[in-house]
Amino acid sequence: MRTVAVGILAFALFCAALAPAELLAVLIERLGGASLTATAGTLWSGSGALRLQGLGLGRLHWSFEPVTLMQLAPGCTWRLAGDSLDLHGRMAFQGGAIELSARGTVAAAAVNPGLAAYDIRLDGGFDIERLDATVTAEGLERLDGGGRWSGGAVSYALGGQSHTALLPPMRAEAQSAPVRAKAFAEAGSTLLMEAEIMDGGYVKIGITRRLLQLLNRPWAGSGADDEIVVSVEEAIF
Repeated sequence: MRTVAVGILAFALFCAALAPAELLAVLIERLGGASLTATAGTLWSGSGALRLQGLGLGRLHWSFEPVTLMQLAPGCTWRLAGDSLDLHGRMAFQGGAIELSARGTVAAAAVNPGLAAYDIRLDGGFDIERLDATVTAEGLERLDGGGRWSGGAVSYALGGQSHTALLPPMRAEAQSAPVRAKAFAEAGSTLLMEAEIMDGGYVKIGITRRLLQLLNRPWAGSGADDEIVVSVEEAIF
């Protein structure tokens, strides 16, 4: 029986080594809003041009680790490199969940197209020091880690008028139960903004008095600097 199992596993590895990378493109398209084109290599080790919501992110490279297949918990290393970002990490399939880790840098040019729908544009860049997530069929179950934004000019529209403010460098911390991320000025401990993942593919964003002060739009009345005074919910997928 053991010999049969080893033989089946060896055959599966052989098929994965020869299967074209286009098979991964079919799986990615099922995520909704994502696509993988111009693929090269195999399902085992290959690459392709990744797009999300119509935006070109760069070229995705992946390579599965043989030992993880033998443990029946497939895992691979990956790297996504483009003109405005360079990310790398690891992805593993654990039962009905996907464990994902990421590190790297993202320039403002990579996020500004998505922010344009909200009349927001920012300068600077992001350093993702560590980001670990667990994704299931129900959505994002766990998010841990953090990173920083270098700071810079932020342009936004309000009341039909354009405004610009210079914001300091910030750091972000992610946490689970519930899944949320908090942003603070790098040189302080006062909460500036909070984003919480909600059910149904929504994110709830809260802005504090202190951030509005930095944006030159102080909130009327009195209260603590870290008090959330503006809260909005937005669909993200």
